[in-house]
Amino acid sequence: MKILHTSDWHLGKNIFGKKLIDEQAVFFEKTFFTLIKEIKPDILLITGDITDKPNPDFETLKLFSEILFWLSKENVPCVFILGNHDSKRITLFKEFLKQNQIFMIDNLFYFKNPLEWKDEKGEKVYFYVLPYLHLYELKENIEIFWKNEKKNLSDFFAKKLQLLLRDLIELLLELIRDTIKKPAIALGHFAIEKGIFTGEEISFKFMGMEEVFPLELFENFDCLFLGHLHRLQKLFSKVFYSGSILPYSFEESVYEKGVWLFEIKNGLLIKYEPIYLSPSFQMKIIKGYFKDLINSPKDEAYIKVILKDKEPVLNPLERLKTVFPNLLILEYEDKKTETLPFGGNFTEEIFLENKKLELNEKELFKKFYKYIEEKEVEEKLFEVFKKCLKELNENLEGVKQWR
Repeated sequence: MKILHTSDWHLGKNIFGKKLIDEQAVFFEKTFFTLIKEIKPDILLITGDITDKPNPDFETLKLFSEILFWLSKENVPCVFILGNHDSKRITLFKEFLKQNQIFMIDNLFYFKNPLEWKDEKGEKVYFYVLPYLHLYELKENIEIFWKNEKKNLSDFFAKKLQLLLRDLIELLLELIRDTIKKPAIALGHFAIEKGIFTGEEISFKFMGMEEVFPLELFENFDCLFLGHLHRLQKLFSKVFYSGSILPYSFEESVYEKGVWLFEIKNGLLIKYEPIYLSPSFQMKIIKGYFKDLINSPKDEAYIKVILKDKEPVLNPLERLKTVFPNLLILEYEDKKTETLPFGGNFTEEIFLENKKLELNEKELFKKFYKYIEEKEVEEKLFEVFKKCLKELNENLEGVKQWR
């Protein structure tokens, strides 16, 4: 049995104001669909974060519907589960899609009653499917699908002064422990300890916003195919993250993206292989001095620039966009230097000097011009400035008299 595992599509993703919907559409059409035709998997697993927002816009839903239509047309059996970015909006037509062997799973039905899957040769596996559910949804699902355990559940909840997500996961695993069918493969969207976090995931983890589970909790499963962490990785001997299908942050862009291909024979995982895929766009971090970067060859990639200049540069973002038209973010290596047209050290220096020497507007203009242009202001230009300054002061005086 050939199983293809992917996750974290984040359809409709927006990075620094740039929406990637067109790039995602190209990737699926040119790369992902081609891969599926070549491999012909017996089943495709998508373990969460299908869309980037719980309330996806029309463009995102349109792309998702086109992907579903293609999978249905090509007779590719699929299991989709919800991730923390998803909502039940995308599972609205799950009963209809099930008729085409596309399973959209948003509750615990297939955790209590594992999804039994057979290939044409009779090879069989059991998928225990745990979609991402908020604490109250998880508790509600447990009460619905294990209502025959009502008394035991009531006793369990009564003992908990504060109910935690880990409490409910431990309860779930205990409820099915004696009935697990083999080979048992858990599908989920959560973090396992020792997993490698990237990008914003790192800050969530250290801010205590991320629940990380020990592998021991899932010891009764033969394999875990998971979503949530954006780096493709294998943990221990049986935990697999496919990672995000495309790079969605500059930090994770340095890692290769792809999917996992598994082969199961006689109930055993006999082969696993990462298949790396070329993204439909590039993300780069470029570091250097402004004077060097402004003379670089034109680059259409999505760029993050880190300036090594110690003093702030005038309008660096706008000027560098002539070289990097898809420049999304600019920062200084020295965090004390700001990205303002003129700020940081220069303004502090002028402010202090002005307080000390009582510089007037004309002297300030000369100092500013010299700082920016690295030369003294020409007399002709200075006369224009004085004329403009005089008109401004006269206008301000007129406003005061009118008041």
